[in-house]
Amino acid sequence: MNRRTTRGPRSLRLRSLTLTAVTAAAVLTISSCSANAADSGKDAGSKTRTVTDIAGEVEVPAKPERIVSVDFYSPAALVDLGIKPIGVVEGFNDPDPDLRPKVYHEALKKTATVGTYYELNIEAVAKQNPDMIFAETRFLRKGELKRLQGIAPVVQLDASGVGAWEDRSLMIAAAVGKADEGKQQQATFKKRADELKTKYADVLSKNEIAVFGYGQDHSTWGTYPAGHFYVPAWDAVGAKFRPFTKGEHKGEPGTVSQWLSIEQIGKLSNAEILIHAHGSQDFVSSLSKNTVWKNLPAVKKGMVFENVPAAVVSSFNWGTENLNQLDKVLAQIDAKAKS
Repeated sequence: MNRRTTRGPRSLRLRSLTLTAVTAAAVLTISSCSANAADSGKDAGSKTRTVTDIAGEVEVPAKPERIVSVDFYSPAALVDLGIKPIGVVEGFNDPDPDLRPKVYHEALKKTATVGTYYELNIEAVAKQNPDMIFAETRFLRKGELKRLQGIAPVVQLDASGVGAWEDRSLMIAAAVGKADEGKQQQATFKKRADELKTKYADVLSKNEIAVFGYGQDHSTWGTYPAGHFYVPAWDAVGAKFRPFTKGEHKGEPGTVSQWLSIEQIGKLSNAEILIHAHGSQDFVSSLSKNTVWKNLPAVKKGMVFENVPAAVVSSFNWGTENLNQLDKVLAQIDAKAKS
């Protein structure tokens, strides 16, 4: 069965990705009930449970055993909860540490794949005979949600806005009957974030940062605002982001700036600290002969640093690992600011 009640509306490599996020307000409205979605409307002995996702209510197995994830995020959250999905999107066999932490690669590198999160192979999903499917529905093509629902109950996911990825992680935990474990992992993440907020309060409060990446062929660049899926660790410690300048942003909350030409790199003059995407040293080196770049206040003061690896947080344990990495980056920033 797949009973659903509609309740309203429903983020891999970075550097050249310009995906549009739904508004934070919509997600946060939905998320208020997500953490309590574990067991509504069903007896403890029932073979099914009704859980809440971003689209409403869906009836799922009380103890799902064959979960397929057709999104980028849920596999890591499931691994954190001690659950190994039987099908995932492509990429988990890639050991690149900038794509995801090693623990998720090791856990899922031999798992059957079902296409990519943006180009799904429905037949491969059906072949796994799942009893539950996790999907970020904004990336599904026309008609694919209905086809997936014909295979197994689909728990629909999405999140954008500052901290909204946490709501998604809690929703995943609740959907598999592990809401308490999810909340415990969230508490560990928040405790670590609070430690860094206190430890680096001075440098975080006095400086605005720009987290930036490059586009195709190093010919364009763009920055990521609060709430973007590339900066959750920075959000968690209360970093202040530079404001966008005129003509730099379309206005959608949580989305990357317009991809701008290198000739417009001077727009970064309103940031005291520049954070470039992890693994983008070649791009930064290519700017060394650019006069405008060399005269940026942050560049002149040596306040240019590399972001943490695997910055696209997909789960609480992943987030906590990112905070441990961010501790090292902030230590460098703090030492430079005091020198």
